[in-house]
Amino acid sequence: MKLRLFFVADPTEKLRPESDSSLAMLREASKRGHHAYWLTSDEVEYVNGKVMLRARSFVNFRSDGLPVLGEIEVLPAEKFHAGFIRKDPPFNEDYVRLCWILALVENQVFFVNKPSLLVRYHEKLLPLEGFSQGFLKKTDLIPTHLGSGPSAAAFVQNLKTPLIISKPFLGHGGRNIIQTSREGFISEGLKKPEQWEGVVVQPFLEEVLQEDRRVLIIDGKIKGQFVRIPPKGGFIANLAQGGTAEKRPLSRAQKSAAERVGKFMKKVGIVLAGVDLIGSKVSEINITSPTGFLSYQKLAGDNLAVDVLETIERNVLRRKR
Repeated sequence: MKLRLFFVADPTEKLRPESDSSLAMLREASKRGHHAYWLTSDEVEYVNGKVMLRARSFVNFRSDGLPVLGEIEVLPAEKFHAGFIRKDPPFNEDYVRLCWILALVENQVFFVNKPSLLVRYHEKLLPLEGFSQGFLKKTDLIPTHLGSGPSAAAFVQNLKTPLIISKPFLGHGGRNIIQTSREGFISEGLKKPEQWEGVVVQPFLEEVLQEDRRVLIIDGKIKGQFVRIPPKGGFIANLAQGGTAEKRPLSRAQKSAAERVGKFMKKVGIVLAGVDLIGSKVSEINITSPTGFLSYQKLAGDNLAVDVLETIERNVLRRKR
């Protein structure tokens, strides 16, 4: 069965073909003969009672790996079998608007991932959600404080690690993560309590220097994983911040934690997730636009876009029965 798919993502000229997971999925969709369209978030509209897409059909790939697209067509979203929401962060008003509009057609379109779930679940809080819903264990979690009051100082004071990490609640891509001493955090925070507002505070785990791991979950199953190593002298291993990828097997504890996350994702209906593990603790669960497909393929040779497209095909066929 040939499907009609759409990708809501960034403009194609901003993409990096050597590392972009969205392009990997577009390439696989094309190989399977599906008819794919590409559009940006401001090309999703609600018009006269329908969700409409101002989209460009995929034609082929250029020699540099970027897609060639056709002219804009105005099409109703409900006429598509499946949609990918691959807009990169920030998670802001425009992103929420996009998800709210697309959520109107969730009953007609199979999404990776559902727009209503992208609004419902926050990536930094998903590990805590998994614990509260009984899927994750307390030992899977990193001690976390999120708030704007002096309780942050008390939280940090009780930590046993000498170093603290603070990061913006709506941050992304490993940006604006600050490492400081426990005493320095408390001292500066008491002088300027506003710096605690909208900030996630956690202990610095030294395992991040060797074991910042991305695990890719598709349809509730572990499908791929690799270790990210920070650049020399740094502690942020995100590949967009200069980290490098290595292939290493999961430990028993890491595999167990990731499997619990997979069961949680399956239960709530999240198709594709990028789980970040520091040691065997779940740091974040990325669901807005998880990356790592091509990094994993270079290391292991497996094309995870195949798993995503097979998941879509199964679910679309199931809906038609």
